[in-house]
Order: sequence, then C-alpha cells, then structure tokens
Amino acid sequence: MSARQVQSFWVGIIVAVNLLYSVAQADPAASTAADPEKLIAQAQQALDREELDTAVKLYQQAAELNSTTAQVYMGEFANSAQFYEEAVGWFLMAASQGNPAAQFDLAQMYVAGTGIEKDDAKALYWFRRSADKNYLPSVKVVSNAYRLGQYGLKVDLDKAKSWDAKASRLEAIEQKATAEKMAAYLAEQKKLQEEAAKKANNK
Repeated sequence: MSARQVQSFWVGIIVAVNLLYSVAQADPAASTAADPEKLIAQAQQALDREELDTAVKLYQQAAELNSTTAQVYMGEFANSAQFYEEAVGWFLMAASQGNPAAQFDLAQMYVAGTGIEKDDAKALYWFRRSADKNYLPSVKVVSNAYRLGQYGLKVDLDKAKSWDAKASRLEAIEQKATAEKMAAYLAEQKKLQEEAAKKANNK
C-alpha cells in the first residue's frame, strides 16, 4: 500500500467516525458564511501537512455546503476505509447533482455491490450519465461495455468504435492540458531561479 493510500485509508476512518458519532460537527453559523472552494483548498493543504482530522472537518464542512467536489472526496475517503454505505450516500448526493466523477464512483459501487445492492442496469445508467459529460473513465467503460456485452448491453462493435473515438479525443485534450500546465510550471521555476541568481549577483 502506497503512502497516499495509507493516508486515504486513515482519512476514511476519520470520516466514518465523524459520520457515525458526530465527532466533527461544523458550526452552522460558520458554515453559512464559509466559501466551499476555500474550504477545499484549506483541506488539501491540511492533507499535504498530514493533518488528517483537520482536513476531514474542512471537507465535511464544504460537503455540507453542497459542494459536490467535497462530497466526492468524502465518499472516496469513506470507501477507502471500507465504510461503503457512507460512501454510497456521499456519491449519490453529488451524482444526483450532476457531478460526473461521483456518477462514475456510484456506478462502480453498483457494479461491485458494495454499500448497495448490485445492479448492472443502474451501474450502466450512471456510467452513461457520466460519459455524456465527457468523463473519460466512464467513456472507456461504456466503450468496453458495447465491445464485450456488459451491463445488459448487446455486443455492438460500431458503437464501441464510436465511444473509442470519443475517448481518444478526450485523451488528446487531457494530454494537451497536462503539457501546458507542465510548461507553465517549468517557466515559473526558471523565472524564480533567474530572479534568485540575479539577487545573488547583486550582493
């Protein structure tokens, strides 16, 4: 198990404890005034510092403010700690509001029958809703479903090829975005190094 997986497991434990025993209840007045995006950023910083309990409280507060991103995090943490019913609850909350990552995660829960009754038809429903929003993992699942005849679908190689083409387009877009982010990061690092060298030379 990687260090990240271990961290995710322990965060999941804390999430489950919070859900089951209300250890981390956010102040309602503070929640009303809070910005979910800021809470998520603070939560990520807390995770990076390995302040797991703080991260969970912040993610939960953002989730309670109806941030679907935070709800997905909460579901993934609970799922990693094998608290499957809690995970399903968070995924369903975000999926019903159109979050494609949550729709994919919920579909996987239906496939495995963890935290909810196994149901291939409902799994396909959520995979398709997610794929229609161009969520690449779901697009690949739907493509394979047509190729292999999964989740109640009949084998249809033409539809599989159509979904494959969509997956290829999305992968190209993702690769371009990743390359642009890396180029921007390297340019920023080069600029910082040049500024540091200039300051050293001026001393």
